[in-house]
Amino acid sequence: MGRTVVVAALQPQLQWLQPMPNMHVLRQAVEQLTRQQRVDLVVLPEAFAGYPPEYDGGSAGESARQFLQTLARACAVSVVGGTVEYRDGQGRIFNSCICVAAGGEVVGEYAKRKLFSREPDTRTAGDSPGVFELAGVRVGVLICADLWFPELARELLNRVDLLAVPVKTSVPSERHVEYARTLWHNLVLTRAMENGWPVVASDWAAARQESKYAVDGRVVREVKHTAGAASIADPSGRPDLARIQRTLPQGAPGALVATIDLNAVAAYRSYRRSVGLLPGSGPGESDRRFPAEEVAL
Repeated sequence: MGRTVVVAALQPQLQWLQPMPNMHVLRQAVEQLTRQQRVDLVVLPEAFAGYPPEYDGGSAGESARQFLQTLARACAVSVVGGTVEYRDGQGRIFNSCICVAAGGEVVGEYAKRKLFSREPDTRTAGDSPGVFELAGVRVGVLICADLWFPELARELLNRVDLLAVPVKTSVPSERHVEYARTLWHNLVLTRAMENGWPVVASDWAAARQESKYAVDGRVVREVKHTAGAASIADPSGRPDLARIQRTLPQGAPGALVATIDLNAVAAYRSYRRSVGLLPGSGPGESDRRFPAEEVAL
């Protein structure tokens, strides 16, 4: 095996409007993972604190940012910090992924660009891609609905070694849960195969979520369901389907861990380019031709 990075995608049991219990769940999960085995990079889900800034003026967002730094430092692991919603100096609210190195230093942040459902009413979209050096590899970040736009992944084609995707699935009823989970598993696999690098997606575990918000001076109660669609897709594992994609059964709480062989990923990308299925070129990728018997998707 060549140069490797061990990645983990969390799928925690979180609850809306419960920031402190949510962060406790995440801390326990990451501590347990890093005690048991080598983990270089952990990906957390979107909106992991479950507490938007409209409820507290933004203090939960700052607490979540500090939590990510403390988590990375305490567990000596790089963290793709799900997303933190906060107000900037102009009062705009962004849904941003904070990326933190193992020493606790904030490497940078990426703001979600494709806003979903009612998000455009109150959130400001980001306007630039996210590429960060974490755990010795180049990590691209997209957030939830961003992954539905193939051009956002494709612009990272030769700029990253893997893609991290914090997700919070949200469907209107329990009967949509399996549908959403299957859809997301296929979406992650498709982006991985078409771009030739691993995709690591973290989601909330499957659960019923209730929230309340104000509309025209009245309180509206809303029930949604998260699907538990976390997965890790590594195209270099072909043709072994169990190696290509890891998922958790029935959206259950847990964590996925995979060892990514970056040399194997580079070889897969070189092969894909040689048969005309991947444009461009990237650092360290050869242009060798593959014999006919090796040619397969």
